[in-house]
Amino acid sequence: MALRYAQKWQVVLYGLLAIIKSLQAVFVAYIMQQYINFAQKPQGSLLHLLIFAVVGLFGFGIMNILYQALKAKITQDVNLKIKTIATNYMVRARDEKAKIDVSFMTNDLKQLETNRIGAELEIIFNVLQFLAAIISAVIGSWLLSLIFLIASLTPALVQKLLGPKIEAKSAVWESDNRLYTNTVNDTVNGSAMADLYDVEPSMISRLIHSAQKMETALWRTNFLKGTANETTIAVAYIFGIFIPFSFGIYLVTRGQIMLGTFMMVVQLANNFINPIVAVFSYVNDMKTAAPIWKRFKKISRFEAPETTPHDADHFKQLIVKDAGVKLGGRQIFKHVDLTIYPGKKLLLVAPSGWGKSTLLNVLTGNKTLNEGSYQIDGQDLNGKWNQAHGYFSFIQQKPFILNDTLKYNITLGRSVSEDRLKQVINAAGLTPLVSEKGLDYMLSANGANLSGGQNQRVEIARALLTNRPILIADEATSSLDNELSKRIHQTILKDFKGTVIEVAHKVSDEEKGWFDQVVKLG
Repeated sequence: MALRYAQKWQVVLYGLLAIIKSLQAVFVAYIMQQYINFAQKPQGSLLHLLIFAVVGLFGFGIMNILYQALKAKITQDVNLKIKTIATNYMVRARDEKAKIDVSFMTNDLKQLETNRIGAELEIIFNVLQFLAAIISAVIGSWLLSLIFLIASLTPALVQKLLGPKIEAKSAVWESDNRLYTNTVNDTVNGSAMADLYDVEPSMISRLIHSAQKMETALWRTNFLKGTANETTIAVAYIFGIFIPFSFGIYLVTRGQIMLGTFMMVVQLANNFINPIVAVFSYVNDMKTAAPIWKRFKKISRFEAPETTPHDADHFKQLIVKDAGVKLGGRQIFKHVDLTIYPGKKLLLVAPSGWGKSTLLNVLTGNKTLNEGSYQIDGQDLNGKWNQAHGYFSFIQQKPFILNDTLKYNITLGRSVSEDRLKQVINAAGLTPLVSEKGLDYMLSANGANLSGGQNQRVEIARALLTNRPILIADEATSSLDNELSKRIHQTILKDFKGTVIEVAHKVSDEEKGWFDQVVKLG
């Protein structure tokens, strides 16, 4: 159940308020019985009966408001808990094949809110309403109540027949919806490319085709679910109302029960027939979300490795010896030898496609060598991400800029002293930007409101702030013009006192002269 993520006291209180809410139908049926009995045989005060009814319903109204408020609060808390679990998995899971995407975090989790959390809460209420109604009806007439009860169970046959089919259709829709979301992302990100190559009609057609496929799957799911619900309602009316209603009229005409009692049982019958119909409908909703819920349960079992973050502040020697990597049966590179010492500036030059990024992933422990060895200070770090990555900061070719403040993009939420932050900002060449805009300046997604050089300097500041001994620059200046490339290299090669490993396939001769060593790969 999704409600296991709610606080226990909330669920208990919800159950109590649901019981009170369910008794409202019993109260109304009792009042109707008293009115009919009064009409047949006036006894007591009609005004007192009216006052009792109004005060009672007013009290139920207050309790129902509290019920709705608590229901909304439970939904909010469970949603937040589920999103927290999914976010933890999204950020910490290292298996790329199991990664979750934007579609899951938005569309799929919204489906859980509507068709899982809300459905479970409604099922609890409807079950309690059913119990309150059936118990009260049995007190009035056990025989008539038994007829209504037996007849009301007939809709279960419809649910048993169509339930599995609804779940299967939902699985198809979930898959097509994920594909549609990915296609939307492709279209948004590729609009400039489409404009460049004049292929807008093809991109539009591709997205519309994906949308049509998704909408068709959704229509089939909703149509089957609607068919199941409507069939359940029709069967419920026939077997749950008309047949037992006829039997009740027969008992009244035979004098075995009073008309008021019959009307009370009929009124209550609606509240143990309708809840049954509602429960089956909510079960269908839960089946719609079943594929998503199964995936989330797998995610919820994820446990991030318990490791103590280790940011190394120094090293003595990094050695890569006779290294080789194979991926998918293809040899990426082999026979690579590197020896790196503190404070040295090393340029690795290789043609495009050689496997430079793979080599960098080996250094950070994100990839494993199939051949050779990789050590830092005599410690084997081959494929050991937790031990290896703490030695490295990273400057990428395309800086990753968050849609957040300039300060957050530099610190990534870490607690940093003002002096240290100012020092890093100055070292990265961001002082003019900070002076003009301030640290609370909101950056657009992908740094759209900054220049290319400013984005690169934000990434440099982020790397310097970490204070790790080795700075990796992966094609960090290849997309910049010559003048800006020189300024960035000035920052990371001359102003930064630590070790630099830059990987590039195109660097000017002047900039090559700033490195202590140039290693040609491939």
